[in-house]
Amino acid sequence: MKLLGYREFINTECSLINNPILKIKAIKIDSNKNKNNLKQQMGCKNLKSCDYFRRRKDSFYFIEISDFHTQLENLKSKFSNKEASKIIKNEIRLKLSETLLLYNQILKQLYIKDDNQKLKNRVLLTVCKSSIPDTIVLAYLSRELTKHYCPTHFSEIKVIPYTELENIFRQ
Repeated sequence: MKLLGYREFINTECSLINNPILKIKAIKIDSNKNKNNLKQQMGCKNLKSCDYFRRRKDSFYFIEISDFHTQLENLKSKFSNKEASKIIKNEIRLKLSETLLLYNQILKQLYIKDDNQKLKNRVLLTVCKSSIPDTIVLAYLSRELTKHYCPTHFSEIKVIPYTELENIFRQ
């Protein structure tokens, strides 16, 4: 299996911008349009996962693109701020944990060299839109996730706007 066969331009799926497709490519993990996606090929189709993988220099990035703003607003209409952020945190934790399982499966099945296994694993939680209150909640989530996962599984977890994603990979 060729991992690069799953490489495509990153789609932010952000309805707030004219062109949600970025000018950078990454490995798409799960695709609704492609029945034979990477997760299925790995025998992991029922796992929750981040949207993309991308290697850059000494780091391997796990990229999750979500409309956290809309999700948070919907949850806040039913729950308190604290409960809403806890629901999102648990969802992200599940995705990160199961993405790690998928990543390890890929390393094992594709016989990835040891030097690739020594890369710094970083997580980018990419948001389409955020307000000041969202920024506070997302910063809290980032700190909580960092406490839980770093440094044992990831070297860094960042919440960034989608516009910053292109800048990270262009440098």
